[in-house]
Amino acid sequence: MRMTTLDAVCQRVAADDEGKQDYLCPLEGLTYEVAPQRGKSVLICPHGQFTLTPFAEGQLCQKLGIPVSYLRRCPAWLKRQNIDYWLERRKQRGGEVLLRTKGNWLRAFLSQSYSLFDNKDLLKALSAIPAVGTELLPHSSGLSLTDKSFHLPLIKQEPIEVQRDGYRERFYLGVYLRNSEVGFLRVSLSACLHREGCGNIFVSTCLLAKVHLGIQREHLVQRLSEFITNALQLTAPKIASALLKALSVEISAPQRERVFARAAKLAGRKALVELFQQAYQQERLESGVGDTLFTATQALTRAAQHLPDADDRYLLSRFATQLLPPNGSRQELVASSEDIADPRLFLLT
Repeated sequence: MRMTTLDAVCQRVAADDEGKQDYLCPLEGLTYEVAPQRGKSVLICPHGQFTLTPFAEGQLCQKLGIPVSYLRRCPAWLKRQNIDYWLERRKQRGGEVLLRTKGNWLRAFLSQSYSLFDNKDLLKALSAIPAVGTELLPHSSGLSLTDKSFHLPLIKQEPIEVQRDGYRERFYLGVYLRNSEVGFLRVSLSACLHREGCGNIFVSTCLLAKVHLGIQREHLVQRLSEFITNALQLTAPKIASALLKALSVEISAPQRERVFARAAKLAGRKALVELFQQAYQQERLESGVGDTLFTATQALTRAAQHLPDADDRYLLSRFATQLLPPNGSRQELVASSEDIADPRLFLLT
């Protein structure tokens, strides 16, 4: 299991922060253009001219009520005509927008009510928690920092060993944190379980989730500390217990196919079904526990490790965890309002 230090993560985030600026601009001061050569969307404000990232372009379309898929099919002249018309209509209502930039790029187009709680703020909050950086270390292969999201699994160094009917497994308990500086994700914390050897990660439902509105930093720091303790002492061990219960749940080929098809659809890639099937056969041979729910969930999390996008990896790990049998309180193992309907329904014949 590859680990890194909290200081190394802080340095990486600090390097990523170079060139970032925020501007609160009146709508009246905004002008839209389309770059003549590349066809990129450009927003001109009193502070400069910025090319929109695809995500920021989607936010602009959402604010103006324009379907982004339609806009991206338009030729440059029609794209500009659409934006100009609806932007002028929106200006009549007045107000300001928060523009988050990096260099010459506009990375987010947000409302003025958006509360800043950036990746550096999350790391600063974690640094104040004694267990983080000593008992809990960042998992380097699960760490991800992109223009949209920040994923940070923190794993305990000492594994636990669990057994059921002679079958033994060693797991590492941990917490999984996510954040976004551009409005893509809430600040969230989940419990997670790291399987020794193969590195599969199972992630619980969000124990703490806060939208970027009205954030009180001191209160949020206190809640992070409380929920990290709860995740390590209660939720993560329950996931381990549920995994062993899955050893006794047989799964038929049609059930498995439905689960894999649903997982591929969630990730937006139908071709993933083949990857899931390959991972299933590999897991079946290595664990030797047959056609069980344990094998199926391990196959999903094993396949997830090969995906380049951390958001897709997280989604599949969550889906696999939701398939597990209930254990204790259903709060940790059953889909919450942020998730899909209970995926165990796909096991029904």
